[in-house]
Amino acid sequence: MDKNNLSNISLKALKISQAANLGMLYDICTSPSPGLVSPFSTGAHKDMDIFTFLKSIAAILPTMTICAELGLQEKYDLLPKLRRVGVKAEKEMFAATKGVNTQKGFLFLGGVVSAAGSCIRLGKPVNRYNISNQCKYICKDIVEKELLNISKDKVRTNGERIFLEYGITGIRGEIENGLPSVLKVGLLLYEEALTSGLSINEALSHTLVGLMTVVEDSTVINRYGMEGLIIVKKHANKFLNYGGMYTEKGREYIKYMELEFIDKNISPGGCADILAITVMIKKLEEDFK
Repeated sequence: MDKNNLSNISLKALKISQAANLGMLYDICTSPSPGLVSPFSTGAHKDMDIFTFLKSIAAILPTMTICAELGLQEKYDLLPKLRRVGVKAEKEMFAATKGVNTQKGFLFLGGVVSAAGSCIRLGKPVNRYNISNQCKYICKDIVEKELLNISKDKVRTNGERIFLEYGITGIRGEIENGLPSVLKVGLLLYEEALTSGLSINEALSHTLVGLMTVVEDSTVINRYGMEGLIIVKKHANKFLNYGGMYTEKGREYIKYMELEFIDKNISPGGCADILAITVMIKKLEEDFK
């Protein structure tokens, strides 16, 4: 590979990581965001605030560039290579946040989506469908390999424990299936909200709660069990039935959701990660037209 080609690849990787960065920043700036950290609230969290997230974002951003470079250069066995990068990045995240898990979910999802920029190497347009297909390819059989054969004595993560207890595949299932929550719900709600005249922040809040109607959020389940997931979906559907951020009734209801989720210690962190990926993919489509 000559120097000019290497330079072009690096610029593309940087552009991909910029989209990841926008996703993370938009996510943490979204308000109202029931149960989640925002510029105006720590949500259902006592161990983090917006500055914890900003430190985390700064710590893991270079990882997105590295993952994008891998996708642009490597043809085979991408997931093990991404895992090695992710393990190091996770340590850097925890060092920056003093041990608080802020974005472990996005680190995985964002890393794979960054690597899915491999559609550029394949000569395919950078759009949601090709990114989805590349995510499927990179993470083929991840659920079977990492969850289906796991035993109770080998459980290491909350995601593994939740799968054993409830059969929910979490972000592994989401990414192996090509991010259906993003393609079928997140992007549609976000784009419709923006074209209908909502502000960026209103569109983000609307999309976030819309995602709560479909995402099997393992962060919610870990804190509150399956009952918590039922509560989240009930409130989210009610918000949409009220018209969401398009109506005064919906805007009042999301404020009530904020208080209710804080009171019940519910934090839809998985939905927040999916929101960030939604923004990231939208930005990638705009930047690589």
